Amino acid sequence: METETRQIQLKCLEILNLVDAICRKHKIAYSLCGGSVVGAHLYGACLPWDDDVDLMMTREHYQRFLEVVQEELPEGFSVQNYQLSKEFHTTFTKILNENTTVVQQDGSVSGIFLDITVYDRVPNDLRFYWDTFLWKLSQIVMIGKVESRGLKSAVRNLALCTVLRDRAKYLSFFQHQIEKQTLTKNYAYAELFGAFCNTKKYDPEIFENYSEITFEGKRFSIVRDYVKYLETRYDRTDFHEPADRQIAPHYQFVDFSKPYKEYLASCHSSV
Repeated sequence: METETRQIQLKCLEILNLVDAICRKHKIAYSLCGGSVVGAHLYGACLPWDDDVDLMMTREHYQRFLEVVQEELPEGFSVQNYQLSKEFHTTFTKILNENTTVVQQDGSVSGIFLDITVYDRVPNDLRFYWDTFLWKLSQIVMIGKVESRGLKSAVRNLALCTVLRDRAKYLSFFQHQIEKQTLTKNYAYAELFGAFCNTKKYDPEIFENYSEITFEGKRFSIVRDYVKYLETRYDRTDFHEPADRQIAPHYQFVDFSKPYKEYLASCHSSV
């Protein structure tokens, strides 16, 4: 009998196959990302303990994907992105299986999902410090207010009540500022709108050359020099994890047959 983690992986792979088909149809470049790259590299499959699948795209291809994804997804699947939904305000995109329910470690509820993060061109000069400042503000916007314990947190909370009170508006401003710099000739790539919360710079050739790799018995797209990507991402050359870190990181509860909107409705009715 399959473990719960493996059942989650299989649901994620269903979404991956949908995204792969959309990208091939519309000639959109994408790559496996993060732990999914590690899994493909070490096992040719998901990491045995991993409970999601991650993808990444450069801004140009990411925007093209957002233009077509809503029309291409079959019934029962949906996309969440701050550019497409007023109810969703994270900096990256989720593709959901609406007929499932997961409660994540932070208490948020959704269907089983696949994450797509975006990498932007950033200038290799002093302007990158401006980008980093804007990124830090985005983290404040996403985390929200904190318990006031001094002047710093009080100022933070005041900003969140005034100039930073509209998450979607700030993220749109942030995106516009980054996109204005894409024509620079001396650039790197950085994950300013991603799930990993870092501003590391990646060599351009990593995100401008693609190949395919066998992952769960099928060929999927991946950046050609994925080892260099992993070395940059994780600051190491050995990607094996010790036993105490081989745990599923995301979910505290999962229901494979209950739509998450029904689960939320039942929670509200029981209050």
